[in-house]
Amino acid sequence: MSPVVEAVLRSWSIPPAASMALCVWAVVYLRGWWRLRRAGVPFVPLWRAISFVSGLFLLWLALASPLDTFSGFVLTAHMLQHMLLMMVAPPLILMGSPLVPLVRGLPDFAAREFAGPFLNWSVARKVGRILANPICGLVVMGLMMFAWHVPRIFELALRSAAWHQVEHACFFFTALIFWWPVVQPWPSRAQWPPWAMVPYLLLADVQNTALSAILIFSDRVLYPSYAVMPRLFGSALEDQAAAGAIMWMVGSLAFLIPAVVIAVACLSTKASQPNRVPDINRPAIPGYPLSFLPRIPLIGLLPQTRLGSKAAEAASFLVLFVGVGLCLAALASSNASDDDDQGLLFTGQSGPFVVAVFGQPGDLPTGHTDFAILVQDRNTQDVELDATVDLTVVTDSDTPGPNSTARAVQAKENKLLQTAELDLADEGNWRMYVSVKRTSETASFVLPIHVAKQQRALEHVSLRPYIALTMFGAILLVGYVRRHARSEIDHVENPVSSLGEDSTF
Repeated sequence: MSPVVEAVLRSWSIPPAASMALCVWAVVYLRGWWRLRRAGVPFVPLWRAISFVSGLFLLWLALASPLDTFSGFVLTAHMLQHMLLMMVAPPLILMGSPLVPLVRGLPDFAAREFAGPFLNWSVARKVGRILANPICGLVVMGLMMFAWHVPRIFELALRSAAWHQVEHACFFFTALIFWWPVVQPWPSRAQWPPWAMVPYLLLADVQNTALSAILIFSDRVLYPSYAVMPRLFGSALEDQAAAGAIMWMVGSLAFLIPAVVIAVACLSTKASQPNRVPDINRPAIPGYPLSFLPRIPLIGLLPQTRLGSKAAEAASFLVLFVGVGLCLAALASSNASDDDDQGLLFTGQSGPFVVAVFGQPGDLPTGHTDFAILVQDRNTQDVELDATVDLTVVTDSDTPGPNSTARAVQAKENKLLQTAELDLADEGNWRMYVSVKRTSETASFVLPIHVAKQQRALEHVSLRPYIALTMFGAILLVGYVRRHARSEIDHVENPVSSLGEDSTF
């Protein structure tokens, strides 16, 4: 294996907060799945648990693998990442029938006091009915696919790590909405007959084919960032055509294979069971995928808690909620620089080398600033991993000022890049000298930079995750207090009926 290929395969950008969140969801699901199996529920075989965990793993792979690291360099990698987020991970997750296992996997106090009442809330019922409608799934899927591939919006996601995460969230959650009517995870029941999913999937394939055709047959590069980015292989136009071909092939397979399976199943069912009696043991209500919750004893069949009191349950849930929440907030609050927030500052050729320098777009702030350098062979475009790169910045003024020099080292995430930290002490115009050496070959580059005095964010701490955690906890607390205050009023006004109150949650 060549050193470049090895470096690419080692270029992982693992997101700590997302990784922990996915692990938590996997643990909650598996706990709920195990409790359902012990209770003898026949609708959650082992293959469903394997499907759910596989979907979470592929979702994590899309966010952490080299596909994410090189999504800003190669449109093909970006497209493969989108295909995992939209065409592969969501249907696998839904095939795991996640709703009931997730509720059963929560702590008993959380399932009884929060999850159950929320899913039985009239507003949640109405929203669930709308989202489960196939028309909604087809429309939102098409809108998100076309909207995020508009050049200006796509460029926004390339320039900003925050908007890139928003793009991923939009793709994933709209894909869940789209695939819901196709998979129909237990214990939901379809609003449309099964045969209607065939034209549903075919229409989605038409949308996907139209968008991929735009990428394949365009005679110009649609996204300017890829036109100026150093090429790792091929031209930007060839990369764009390859990305469109991947969208067409993966998307068509994802849509057409289920359509064929559903069509065959419908024809087989009609031929073999023309007068089939509906399964009355399937706990679902037509038209609404969440209203099954009052019919299933989510909490009533759970093993009795060892703590033996609701107060102890509440205390243990509070400790667990605060502990997990603070861990997630701490991981999400890290304000370390992200490669997605770095732009191309300079590209030039000298001697046998082509050098690209990446850093914060626009005016640079005073203080310590990170720069990344990519060194390639001028003739073959091969990345030179063994080149020695030295960076020096000097003030571009008549008055001598402080200089800063650093030798670049291999980057932590993108192993094809070398990084160095320089101290830009004063505001004003500076010059950066880049010296590249490989065996007896040398080259030097000069680029101007402008430094402005800017308000720097805290280097390692962001308060936004903690604020979000506090607000979420406050919402849970207000809902809990209001619900129990209403229950006490109902008990005082009608003590007889309150004795027979549903104890499902």
